[in-house]
Amino acid sequence: MSYSFDAQMAQIHALLAWISVVVFLVRGGAYQLSLPWAMDDRLRFIVLGVDLLMTVTGLSLWVLEHLNPLYDGWLGAKLVALIVYTVAAHLAMWEGAAARQELRVPAYLVALLALAYMVAASITRSAWLGLA
Repeated sequence: MSYSFDAQMAQIHALLAWISVVVFLVRGGAYQLSLPWAMDDRLRFIVLGVDLLMTVTGLSLWVLEHLNPLYDGWLGAKLVALIVYTVAAHLAMWEGAAARQELRVPAYLVALLALAYMVAASITRSAWLGLA
């Protein structure tokens, strides 16, 4: 049995991604329902830690697998989806101005769609999710 650092890093990255997805689903849903624990500082710290580790493992995979978002279309598309997800998730869970209240649910749904796309693009390694 041989050891593969690349495969282990990919497994860690995938595990962190699924943790991030579940936490965002639960926490984002709780925030939409105005449950006070959704913005608890301890939970925010966990989210930050998971996202930081996921970023480190993702960048490590880029190097280990010689990936380039300009050449590997699925990775470039995933990065665009990551930006969409980040902005939408921020709008969905923004504690700021009350005028943005009407954006919370649509932004949460956009964030979920972007998150689903990122997972699907990672699994299929296709910007078109294997449909084209």
